[in-house]
Amino acid sequence: MKIQGVIPSRKSELAASIGNVVERQLVSSDDILNRLVSEKEINDLKSAIVDNVILILKSKLPAFLHGFTDKTLKKQLDNFMQKDGERYIRDMLEKTITGANERISVSKLVYEKIEALDLAAFEDIVTSVVKKELRYIEFLGAVLGFIIGILQGIILLFIK
Repeated sequence: MKIQGVIPSRKSELAASIGNVVERQLVSSDDILNRLVSEKEINDLKSAIVDNVILILKSKLPAFLHGFTDKTLKKQLDNFMQKDGERYIRDMLEKTITGANERISVSKLVYEKIEALDLAAFEDIVTSVVKKELRYIEFLGAVLGFIIGILQGIILLFIK
């Protein structure tokens, strides 16, 4: 039998609660996944796709067709990417994000990280977050204790 404080004895409950608060009110998996790819990265991806397709075609086609791939096919691919490329890339990203979103749970990640901490590290984190508030509670307790002590002293003086 051992005596534990409030924080160590409720570590699992606190971990789950913190994880749920983080996911619901601060950072959801949707927030993270939707910020993975920027507009600049999509444009870079469109250029990379065109360049890689041309490189693949050059490696597979005979040398006398390389001029054709550099001029005609590259121009057609660039036009396609300007017209429809972003839509196709966004569709692929949306499918990837949807799949990843089903596998990622911010609350579960936070819970697992907190559970992996030893009790001392977890208590340090909690106390560092609520340090200021605990100081106010201690000060308020001292003031209330002083006032109650004075009142008890006054009551005892009148009773005798």
